[in-house]
Amino acid sequence: MKEKALLKIALVASCIGLLLLFIFSKNIEVNEATIDKIDGMQDEEVRIQGVVERVSNKEKVTFIEITQEVTTTVVVFDNISINKGEKIEVIGKVDEYNGESEILAERIERIQNQNT
Repeated sequence: MKEKALLKIALVASCIGLLLLFIFSKNIEVNEATIDKIDGMQDEEVRIQGVVERVSNKEKVTFIEITQEVTTTVVVFDNISINKGEKIEVIGKVDEYNGESEILAERIERIQNQNT
């Protein structure tokens, strides 16, 4: 009898914990930044919007150059299909490679223009 009660308590506690994690995850915001301000933000998670200037697909990685007023490189550890001229939003961590800041993408979304 005690085992059934403990099992029920464990299941209820697990369900409540998952529900709380789901609620809290919806409230987490990523800092929106501009490309010219990401220098010195190493290991911080940022959200940046920009226009794709160049895409380079390698074997297991894709390099995307996006631009606002300045340009930065976005590194995606997957092959993705994105075209020059598309407006995208990137969420990822800022990293430095060869003295230049870049973004290691965790999520990329295409942004629809208001006029289209």
